[in-house]
Amino acid sequence: MTRSPLSAARTPFIRLLVPLLAGIVGEHLLHLPVWSCTLPALAGMTLWIAASGRSRIEEQYRRRRFFGWGLFLIVFSLGAILHATQHQRDPLPEEFYPVAVAHIDQRAAEKNNAYYCPATLTALIDTTGQAIPYREKVALYFEKSLQARRLDYGDQVAFEFDLQPIDVGGNPGDFDFASFMRHQGIVQSQYITDSKWRCIGHQPRSGFWKWVTTRQSQLAHQIDTCRLSPHSALLLKALMLGDRQGFPQELRQAFSAAGLSHILAVSGLHMGVVASLVYLLLFPLAWSEWGRRLRPLLTLFALWLYACITGLSPSAVRACIMASFLLTAELLERRNSSLNALFAAAFFMLLYDTHLLFDVGFQMSFTAVAAILLFYRRLNIGGKSPHVVVRWASSCIAVSLAAQIGALPIAIYYFHTIPLLFLIGNLVVLPLLPLIFGLALLMLLLTSLHFPYVWIATATDWLLQSIEWLSNHIEQLPGSHIEGVWLAPRYLWLYLAGGVLAYLTVKRRSKRLLWATLGAGIVFLTADLATYHPPRPEMVVYESEPSTVVQLSDPTGCYLLLPDSLPRSEELAGEAYRQQNGHKTHKLFGPKSGVFQNEEIFIAYPFVEFYGKRLLLLDSCLWQQHSVHKPLRVDYAIIDRRFDGRLADAIRLFEVGHVIIGANVHPARARSWMNDCYKRGIPCHDVRSQGAWVYTP
Repeated sequence: MTRSPLSAARTPFIRLLVPLLAGIVGEHLLHLPVWSCTLPALAGMTLWIAASGRSRIEEQYRRRRFFGWGLFLIVFSLGAILHATQHQRDPLPEEFYPVAVAHIDQRAAEKNNAYYCPATLTALIDTTGQAIPYREKVALYFEKSLQARRLDYGDQVAFEFDLQPIDVGGNPGDFDFASFMRHQGIVQSQYITDSKWRCIGHQPRSGFWKWVTTRQSQLAHQIDTCRLSPHSALLLKALMLGDRQGFPQELRQAFSAAGLSHILAVSGLHMGVVASLVYLLLFPLAWSEWGRRLRPLLTLFALWLYACITGLSPSAVRACIMASFLLTAELLERRNSSLNALFAAAFFMLLYDTHLLFDVGFQMSFTAVAAILLFYRRLNIGGKSPHVVVRWASSCIAVSLAAQIGALPIAIYYFHTIPLLFLIGNLVVLPLLPLIFGLALLMLLLTSLHFPYVWIATATDWLLQSIEWLSNHIEQLPGSHIEGVWLAPRYLWLYLAGGVLAYLTVKRRSKRLLWATLGAGIVFLTADLATYHPPRPEMVVYESEPSTVVQLSDPTGCYLLLPDSLPRSEELAGEAYRQQNGHKTHKLFGPKSGVFQNEEIFIAYPFVEFYGKRLLLLDSCLWQQHSVHKPLRVDYAIIDRRFDGRLADAIRLFEVGHVIIGANVHPARARSWMNDCYKRGIPCHDVRSQGAWVYTP
């Protein structure tokens, strides 16, 4: 009987990967102390002792399930302990340390207002000049200058020590940057002006990584000087080196809408192209017996070297580990399984860093490859055609569809976009990648040897511009993609579990498993519908420095108050949250807007009545010229930077119940308002320091 590809006999590493994943996820959700994570391991060892004892071999075989559960508990405990202990920081000394010394871990990356460098603190210096060893990964943002731009791996910098915890996103629905950095082992950051730091030396912690970063910088500079158009040079650096620094955001969106964003990150696709090119260049070794054995080993060495130069992304490491397992099995003349190699790669990568499990690149890479290994053969319906073109087209379509089956729900969850015409782009671009890589490598070789290369650069530039042109035109086609799709985590788990169960049902042709799968799906959907609650009415004051944005929303619509009516090219704060709650459109109200009224909302800028609560947006100093006999009751007063009065000016006209200070108010004025509110006993909320203010009736 043919075993399923997911059976433990063909994929033994699944017995180690599943409990490791369970341990990591369990500790991540529960935040258990380290000592409690050892309890499952003790229980597992107890099961092993009870199962072995002094009984005969036959009796131990009958108790093999005890060994299996014991192994599960031990590896579960291992995953929980590793996740609890990895990325732990040294306790910060209590003394005062005005200066810190850090090792730059990556060359400076240009951001909007600064140069960003991940770094590792190595020492703290007290007022007497004594250095105290200290280790912590931090994010340093340097004021833009020529000196900061030149920072590279291995530089030692001294700076005024004033680290701050990375803030959680101030607005609901925003990208959780703090969680993203925490999974990289970074929980604190600091912005450093040009006068508060200096480079004190160059001492790389690793000579190999120094060589790797130097080669990467040289290759990037070489591409920039190869007479390519600006966008083509940026695209080639993204394709070959995974370097997306300076890559235009609008071009990224075009690639995402066309279903081609996967080519912008070094992945198994790129590793396969490089492996094929290297293997082809080593064809003279096939003429001898020792050469035929050496050829795949040299190819594997080139793959690992290429993965290091491109930054060891999770997808590149996964491809290299899989290739290492499959090649080793072939050299040892042992049976190999691609799925088992995939599970082994995931297991060893998570042993090294458990936080990789929460990296979007890791998730998309492994789910896409797993789907390709499981579904490719069944989707490749034209694979046995006598025509080469049909076989090639069927293979490309099958790979693209299988990868989308695995990675699409994760892409929707993180990026909220569904590409509908991804097959068009992939059918054209995938065959071009080996040609682009080959021409680019030849171009770089000729430039290093100072040989003429203009004709190769012209051809490479034309191919890269063709890919850019194709992406832009696919994005502009009607119905090319769907934006603003939000997927709750429970639906993501439902999709993944349902996909595995559906595969097993079809593979085993089991009616019992089919009915169990359908029953579980019906129960889940019934419970989900029974607990569904429509979006509730909300008032939100967003953290937005350009201008205060006040949102009023209920099931009938969404309305935004802005203190000015100037046209805005940038996206208004809270767009992601509005999309998440189903508000695809909104109405703007400013100083020159008319009156709006429905059953529960009345808007006459700057006054609002929302479900029985009165709101006022103070946006100019003209209020000081008004006088009233009796102050008007206002439940919430929102202070914009255009209002240069004080609390006394506001309460002279209004009986204020609650004060909300906009994020664009200067911090000094915000502190003054907070102090005045505290003295008068008025509740106050500072959006800049406390995040967006949300009120639900």
